[in-house]
Amino acid sequence: MNPRTPHTFKKTRWLLTAVTSLGVAVALVGCTAQSQAPGTPSAESSQAATSSVAPIPTPSVSGELAYIPEPQLAESMALWAKTQTGSKITNDATLRAQIPAAEKWLAGIKVVPSECGLYGGGNLKDQLAASVMSAVSLEEKTGGDLTIASYPDLNELVADVAAQQHLDKSCAKYSITSDGQSIKATMDTLNVKTLAPYATGTLTTTQNDGKESQQVAIRAIDGHIMITATRWAAQDPSAAVRAATADVNAVLELLREREAQATPSK
Repeated sequence: MNPRTPHTFKKTRWLLTAVTSLGVAVALVGCTAQSQAPGTPSAESSQAATSSVAPIPTPSVSGELAYIPEPQLAESMALWAKTQTGSKITNDATLRAQIPAAEKWLAGIKVVPSECGLYGGGNLKDQLAASVMSAVSLEEKTGGDLTIASYPDLNELVADVAAQQHLDKSCAKYSITSDGQSIKATMDTLNVKTLAPYATGTLTTTQNDGKESQQVAIRAIDGHIMITATRWAAQDPSAAVRAATADVNAVLELLREREAQATPSK
């Protein structure tokens, strides 16, 4: 928005990240302060990170990871967060408690096309009803977030991913207007590969008062688990893709190790 991120936005930052991870294409985190997304990326770096029109893979329910209840999910995220200096954890209960504030904030903005904003406000409760979540916010200078959603029902997970795929396409270009300021955003598909059997990526470029910022988001699915990692692109989107991929893979390895230890050997 402006060089100082509004306090109300900071309060809902994690909820908005959660919205993105659960299948809402409105990259509202693109409104955050330029201090969190330093530098203007070059045309060459932007082009190198994005793909041409690539087919979107069909979500797969195959994988190693079973459903993880919220207490165990939060415990696993806490272990990963310890490896990230300056990170902060937001648990499932806190995310749910922030819904009213986020809905109020969403009601005060204008999004064009409207489906790119109203979808988020209208479906977040349903999305959270289908899963439990835990999230980690990396230190501000890193400019990254990671969210895990654990689904008891694989069909619900696939439905959420299908909704995200639709919005990734229909909301490839949108604008957000709030308090007289307008932000234009463009979303491009990324070619990404993680340790998960299914993964997609996007690069969102936002224009605000002549300033440009970019954010990478990688969504990966293994069994009942969806992981979404975001990183500010700064000068090099390709580096942001590598960093977000490393975040996803590190958490996947941690969760797989946890499950292997919990499964009795035959």
